[in-house]
Amino acid sequence: MNQCNRLLWRPRECNQRGFTPGYPRVLHDPRMMALRFSLALLSVILLVFAAAGCEDAGDNGDMSRGKAGIAGSAAASSRLVFYNWEEYLGKNTLAQFQEQTGIEVELHTYQDDEEMLAALQSGAISADLIILSEPVAMEMVKARLLMALDMNALPNAAHIASGNLIPDAATGEHYVIPYLMGTTGFLVNAKHIPDHGSSWRLLWDERFKGRMAMLDTPFEVFAAASKMLGYPVNPLPEQLDEVRRALWQQKPLLAGYMDRIVLMEKMVSGEPWAAQMYSGDGLTAVEENPDLIFVIPEEGCAAWVDVLVVPLQSTNVEGALEFINFVHTPEIMGDISSELWAATPNLAAREYISPAVLRSSIVYPLQSALDRCEYFGDMGGAESVRLRLKCWAELIADQ
Repeated sequence: MNQCNRLLWRPRECNQRGFTPGYPRVLHDPRMMALRFSLALLSVILLVFAAAGCEDAGDNGDMSRGKAGIAGSAAASSRLVFYNWEEYLGKNTLAQFQEQTGIEVELHTYQDDEEMLAALQSGAISADLIILSEPVAMEMVKARLLMALDMNALPNAAHIASGNLIPDAATGEHYVIPYLMGTTGFLVNAKHIPDHGSSWRLLWDERFKGRMAMLDTPFEVFAAASKMLGYPVNPLPEQLDEVRRALWQQKPLLAGYMDRIVLMEKMVSGEPWAAQMYSGDGLTAVEENPDLIFVIPEEGCAAWVDVLVVPLQSTNVEGALEFINFVHTPEIMGDISSELWAATPNLAAREYISPAVLRSSIVYPLQSALDRCEYFGDMGGAESVRLRLKCWAELIADQ
């Protein structure tokens, strides 16, 4: 994603990260986005409170049995049900895994974290392995929706930078394994806007009315406006009036709030001229259209990491662990990172990453850029979340 339909998580220092999220091709109605997110947020909060109220020996026993099931499983099933964003693996990753292990991967793609979270909670899907944004995964840990991972089955986790592989503070267990990382900035067509600069204010420039667009993701949109005004990615309730006014001023200048993949493709074709964009999509677009430039704004922007997780209902835990370990084989992760123009926390993989990707100051930003990056953390608290969702619903009501 993250793309930033993110729930609550524990923030970490930006300089512990490298940086790209996955991006779905499935289109969706932005008017439903706020409703789906708010329902998912409410449901996961309720689950967290319910879990917190069950801190007894029986619960601890359940969690212990969950991990014991990993260690005690016999052999991996011949089929692995894997949920991921579209085009968020290397071209040959699945074929290589299937050839090496004999495990057939049944790949499903989904639209966003909230869709996946709601489906898991309702029992609508049965998944063995999922890629999610870390904030959503952390809330799922609290809600006891994920399996504790047997790290003995993941020797390649030793290649992951220690700052990106942190056990759960409450249990000491590992529930997530980092995959790839990214930022959100903007993409600009230098052929049409040669004096584009590096400020979010470009996307508020009246000279380019109808030639600009934003992502259809509420918290990313609010983060851009908030950072432009000198506020954090999660504006405080008292800052939201000003952020809201800025977004209403911007709205008539936009071609619209758009799906991330559609927006990338439109930028490649030359319309619009400037747009909010995820780094991976932005760099992919730059490869296809040399007039495009991806910018990490001078005011700062949002950043995140995506993770691999095993849901509690997994029926092929060993196969899931085999896949996690496989993708963190240095050569395999090097190929994935190179193809997706994405940073990886796997330090040993860097030997196998394309030199152009390693040199990219977007994939691996300079420290001066990293210092401007900010994670969504706890989303600024429940009241800030509620107010942003309410404003977003109003903003896109006649979209």
